[in-house]
Amino acid sequence: MRIALTVAVEGQAAQGAELSVGQVAELAGIGQSTASQQLALLRRGGIIASRRDGKTVLYRGDRERAAQALADLQRYLRLCC
Repeated sequence: MRIALTVAVEGQAAQGAELSVGQVAELAGIGQSTASQQLALLRRGGIIASRRDGKTVLYRGDRERAAQALADLQRYLRLCC
């Protein structure tokens, strides 16, 4: 969750800024391999988007997909609990 918030907050502050794995790791205060693994999960879940720039992968929050995922989660929690 810390990674998603980091990407979202930094992206909002810079109007859609893209961050590398190293930048996300530093901002979130975690190791680069942990950041990479968590970013991959978030990307597969559609919460963040990525693009390759040479050897560097840049990540940015996907506001619409994140909002949809949160709405889906809220709907699920209302039904199940």
